[in-house]
Amino acid sequence: MLIIMAADHFGEPVFQHLYEFAGYVSAAEGFVFLSGMLVALVYSRYHNAGGALLEQRVWHRAGVIYLYHLMVLLAVFVFTVLTDISGAYWKSFATEMQAEPIRGLLSGVFLTYKPPMLDVLPLYVILMLFAPFALRWMTQYRHVGVTMVLLGSGGIWWAAQYMFGDTLQALLPGALMLRTGAFHLLGWQFVFVLGMVLGFLRFDSKDAFPRVNGWLVALSVALVVYLFLQRHGYLHEAAQHSPLLAWLQEYRHIARDNMAWMRLLNFLAFVYIAATLIALHKRYGIFNWLALPGRWLAFLGQHSLQVFAYHLVVLYCYIPFRWGDWALSDNQKWVLLVVFLASLSLPAWWHQRYLKQKKASANRDLQDKRINAMGALPQSC
Repeated sequence: MLIIMAADHFGEPVFQHLYEFAGYVSAAEGFVFLSGMLVALVYSRYHNAGGALLEQRVWHRAGVIYLYHLMVLLAVFVFTVLTDISGAYWKSFATEMQAEPIRGLLSGVFLTYKPPMLDVLPLYVILMLFAPFALRWMTQYRHVGVTMVLLGSGGIWWAAQYMFGDTLQALLPGALMLRTGAFHLLGWQFVFVLGMVLGFLRFDSKDAFPRVNGWLVALSVALVVYLFLQRHGYLHEAAQHSPLLAWLQEYRHIARDNMAWMRLLNFLAFVYIAATLIALHKRYGIFNWLALPGRWLAFLGQHSLQVFAYHLVVLYCYIPFRWGDWALSDNQKWVLLVVFLASLSLPAWWHQRYLKQKKASANRDLQDKRINAMGALPQSC
């Protein structure tokens, strides 16, 4: 997901070939869904630890994500202000911040202003703040809790289809700059919660993989094929003679910002197909030939926050070379794209090294405490 999202954000000449190439789905849906799934898999075990340990761990992670958001926001602020001061021919993606820098920065701190590409981390921060409540319900009441969480989240998603979130946004102070970005919180939270539910069910079943239903696989494949054809215009002529097809192609059914119902179904169909392929791999090893690139992708995934933040800063700095006097040719951009994707290993490697040093330091401190404690014991005669 990180590679696809980074390539999407890189822009031309790959964007037009990669973005939603398989239908009304993008890497963002997978990123949010997997984030929710990992939250449940990682933090559900703290339910029985007593106290508020579960909340502390999840909210600490939310704080870390918010810190990275602030670092990226500050980097974008510096780039945007320098662009304006220098009188450069290019414009920052953060056009509102370029017009009102301080207001844009402060609004970004309060998560109400989300410049292009800086909308995922604020979404994730807010979702993580509410995640412990859903986890408590599911871990304490299990299937009943899962049902209640799905009904509540589904109800909020349904309200988003009728722009209920716009009513809530109107309550925000007028001094704050408002730009919601590409992801409406009330709509996209459902994707995150669905990932959490799947993650909890895996945790609760001790990682037992559910059986694959052949009929659901066939239905998922048919749905994916149909929406692929619709997304790429192959059904345009047929829609002129079919009121149903014309109705299905209306934007309100496929909207991305509030996760419209057809887009949600398209994504869930892909999830089920992916689960089927994973089940086949566990049984027959059909993806063993991808072991080497798979290890690299897993390495990036282990440090996804650092990789994601790094790629945002780099791509803002790349703006001068996309268009205008300094623009690179398409061939040069293809070469730079390869270099850029390979460079995603750098923040992952740096963070891995930081974690190792932190662990080694903690072990040394523990060893020193043990030695000091032994030295304080009375010596026997």
